[in-house]
Amino acid sequence: MSADDNNASSASAHSRGRDAAPETVGKYRVDDVIGRGAIGVVYKGFDPHICRAVAIKSLRSEVLEGVEDQAALLARFAAEARSAGRCQHPNIVTVYDYVEQDDTPFIIMEFVEAGTLERVTRSRTLLPLPQVAEVMAQLLAALGHAHDKGVIHRDVKPANILCPAATSIKVTDFGVARFQNLGLTRDGGGGAIGTPNYMSPEQFLGREVDGRADLFAAGIIMYQLLTGAKPYPADDIPSLMHKLLNEAPPPVSQLRPELPASLDALMTRALQRNPTDRFQSAEEFIREIESALQRASAAPSERIDLTSIAGQAASHANDASTSELSRTMAERLAPATLHGLEESLARAIGPIARVVLNREAKSATDPDRLIAALQTQIPGMDDAERFRKAAEVWLRDDRGVAGAQLSAVITEADKQQATELLLPIIGPLAQVIARREAATAIGLDDYYEHLARRIPSDEDRDRFLTAYRKAKGAARSA
Repeated sequence: MSADDNNASSASAHSRGRDAAPETVGKYRVDDVIGRGAIGVVYKGFDPHICRAVAIKSLRSEVLEGVEDQAALLARFAAEARSAGRCQHPNIVTVYDYVEQDDTPFIIMEFVEAGTLERVTRSRTLLPLPQVAEVMAQLLAALGHAHDKGVIHRDVKPANILCPAATSIKVTDFGVARFQNLGLTRDGGGGAIGTPNYMSPEQFLGREVDGRADLFAAGIIMYQLLTGAKPYPADDIPSLMHKLLNEAPPPVSQLRPELPASLDALMTRALQRNPTDRFQSAEEFIREIESALQRASAAPSERIDLTSIAGQAASHANDASTSELSRTMAERLAPATLHGLEESLARAIGPIARVVLNREAKSATDPDRLIAALQTQIPGMDDAERFRKAAEVWLRDDRGVAGAQLSAVITEADKQQATELLLPIIGPLAQVIARREAATAIGLDDYYEHLARRIPSDEDRDRFLTAYRKAKGAARSA
């Protein structure tokens, strides 16, 4: 065995040792492993001081070892845990504590014996309209409470909604979603973290997100509960992204004729591509649901026991649910990213890099696994380490999801008008900026908001947006 092999074996053994279940985490006894995911491990534990079961979530050792600035990571993880801990709400799984032990962070959470809403949506069970309204009111109340505390979930999906009782739900993983792609495809402050079927357009485009991204995901969940179908059915991520950015979903009353037409308008607003056109708060979303319910003449019906469908699986059992879409890295990454990875790999192993990358990217489902698989093809440890660092940069900066594009959201006439309005303010760069921002604009309002950010002066920025609004008003009255 070579020195490199010895080093690799030692590192592997070290990782396995660190991922072995500890006997205790701080004051908490560790009883069992109840889930392992791509980045985390979840244990069932016990608080001996209060005599209650807890869920203990940690980051896997290889994730920590793959991050250069571990101190900054731990500080960020602790800050997220503290933020989530401020969310004290009956429909949110409570974060009790944060512990760092042996350079590993642990979040101590409420343990809830429950299955998830994912089983309900997968079963395509059609809940009575009043029950859908009840579930959504609880979900939105939880999100609204978190948003008021400055906490954005970023990965709202049925798998993160527990069903502990017949008609009640609890949202889990506040403070954790930001770390799902940690160290490689992290959002860097607010971008593309989430599960594809429930991601907002701004997440797909790598834009900064706010609470309205959570509300978009809630809208998709409501659509599924009402119809038993996804609003944007797709077999792969590029198809999903194309539909999300370019097509409108069928009206819910078309898929379920007994639903009132008032729900069509509600769902249309909930699923608007541009965040400014959606519900601006969870409270506003709830009010519209209540209003639609009052206008509906639904016959009385018994509630369905959610636990009978969701099951009683231990909470937090899966760190991340298995997506219903194929999520290989070959499909997720932009062509430019794949080309960059190929060039970096070729410097270590030569022309065979393309074949190796294509093979591994088609089987790897997350960045960690892709890099690890490619590193095994590189003979020397120094070369493997250089490749890892280069690959992390490419993956961190990826803006892909296989390069799906918006189809003519911003027309040539729109670009020309924007150029004319920008020209007196920023000069010859106006045309370049107008075309660049058009490539990822979700709608005209979004387009002009991003153009305005390119204008340094507040006064000029206001003048530019005022000119746009006047032109928009004139076009509507024409």
